[in-house]
Amino acid sequence: MRSIFNKIGWFIKQEWKLYLLMFFLLIFISVLALAPAYVLGKAIDVLISGALTKDSLVLLVALLVLLPVTRYFSSFLFHFLVNKTANKLTYQLRHNYLSHLFEMDLDFFETYHKGDLIARITNDLEAITVAATQLLEGIVFNVGIILFAIGIMSFTISWELTLISVTIMPVALTLLNIIRFKKRRYIQKHREIYSEMTEIVLESVEGQKTLRAYGQQKSNLDKQYKAIDRDIESWRYIVNYENWFNPLFEVVYGISYILAFGFGIFFIINQKISVGELVTFVSYIGMLYGPIISMSTIFTQLNNATISVDRYDEILKTQAKVKDEQDAKHILSFKEIEFKDVVFKYPFDKNPVIKNISFSIKNGQTIGIVGPTGSGKSTLIRQLLREFNVTSGLILIDGNDIQSYKVEAVRDLVGYVPQAHVLFKRAVDENILMGNPNANQNMLDKAVKIADFEKDLLYLHDGLNTMVGESGTTLSGGQKQRLSIARALIKDPEILILDDSLSAVDAKTEENIIDRLKEFRSNKTNIIVAHRFSAVRDAHTIYVLENGEITQKGTHAELIRQEGWYKHQYIQQMTMK
Repeated sequence: MRSIFNKIGWFIKQEWKLYLLMFFLLIFISVLALAPAYVLGKAIDVLISGALTKDSLVLLVALLVLLPVTRYFSSFLFHFLVNKTANKLTYQLRHNYLSHLFEMDLDFFETYHKGDLIARITNDLEAITVAATQLLEGIVFNVGIILFAIGIMSFTISWELTLISVTIMPVALTLLNIIRFKKRRYIQKHREIYSEMTEIVLESVEGQKTLRAYGQQKSNLDKQYKAIDRDIESWRYIVNYENWFNPLFEVVYGISYILAFGFGIFFIINQKISVGELVTFVSYIGMLYGPIISMSTIFTQLNNATISVDRYDEILKTQAKVKDEQDAKHILSFKEIEFKDVVFKYPFDKNPVIKNISFSIKNGQTIGIVGPTGSGKSTLIRQLLREFNVTSGLILIDGNDIQSYKVEAVRDLVGYVPQAHVLFKRAVDENILMGNPNANQNMLDKAVKIADFEKDLLYLHDGLNTMVGESGTTLSGGQKQRLSIARALIKDPEILILDDSLSAVDAKTEENIIDRLKEFRSNKTNIIVAHRFSAVRDAHTIYVLENGEITQKGTHAELIRQEGWYKHQYIQQMTMK
């Protein structure tokens, strides 16, 4: 409980007025819940004594009607406030969580997979919300009924009978509180198993086309079944634990009930209490059963919430390694970018991907980067996106370390078209406008034209308004590439990076795009990573990467005169035409 309060106490302090109002409402509802049994006991004594009159009958009936009505409206108000508070907390927790995810670098997303991150913002967040709102009702209401009932039983009926019949209850609660900690470790394990299952299901849904193409549906379905079975077995263990443990309270209740009834009759015989008081006393014992059973559920929910709040807090406490320095500067344009002895190794790799890279890019130049598959081309140019910090060396913008500029400001300089095109289930124009939501129609038309996507609009049933299938499933590979290029172009970035983004288009379409880039971006910087040399032939400088190192550089004409990878690959491509 302390752990939960420490980590979401900020919200309770923020909404303390609501919590205070709900607290007093619960106290009031607890008293109202006990009042009918007290009135009923008094009524029985009045009937037995023969002192019932018309006025006292009207009063008793009025009280028995008024009490549940009052309790109904009080409960209605309380649950309205609880739902309002829960929605507010859920919104803030999700806002904080998602905002934090967008601040994280790729190192973070290599550490936590999708299924785990989704589980933390669904199951874990729900458990936290329950702990911060509904558990207030569970604890205050149930504890309130228990304390008020015991108080009335002790001070208005018989403290001796209360001591005899109720003492066993706190003993059982203490025992539960000790044993419940043993389950916490396994609930943590269950959450991890659930996250793994979620990841496998997500992977299967996203990769359904590939699975069908290779006839792996059954194999993958078996994998899903195993993950689901493992999750069910994990949960079954917890359920079995609760099924074994929860009946303990029924035993406790049964013992209390027998003691109350047996000794209560003895006390009536000895004229220590009346029949009406015994009825009231036994009614209160019956009322204690529900709260005590609820307390066992509350302990389970507290246990789950403690684990959930730790898992949620773990994400929020994780700090991005790529972040703004305290005095980070803005940047809107540049004259020159220089790589000086840059070495980069992914956190999850053993060896560097790029090694001692040194070269420069002047504003307005078009740079080509080529090389064998796996030579580090994409990794090299993605250093400009600041997804990771370089392992060693420097990247300088106008003589200043790239880390001295704001991360978002540097990324705003770049329009990046990756190899894996990410499209969303939105209209074509909405997918393009994600590059620049404030773009006007002329800018949209220009981006579509440069990306040579105009001809495709004729075949789309609703033109720019055509809905794109999830992950671009309704488009061809070439259409997805050109749509991604249009999205980068509408940003009109200082630096346009095409990371092997023309591989799925035909030679004529590639020529159209390259010609339009030369026409419309002649004064802007372009970096083209490609396997086909036709895409980089007109670049100011072409760099050849092999095994993470620059082995050749020059113009197309210079490189085909040199012996090396470029000339050999060029001849091979010409031969294949």
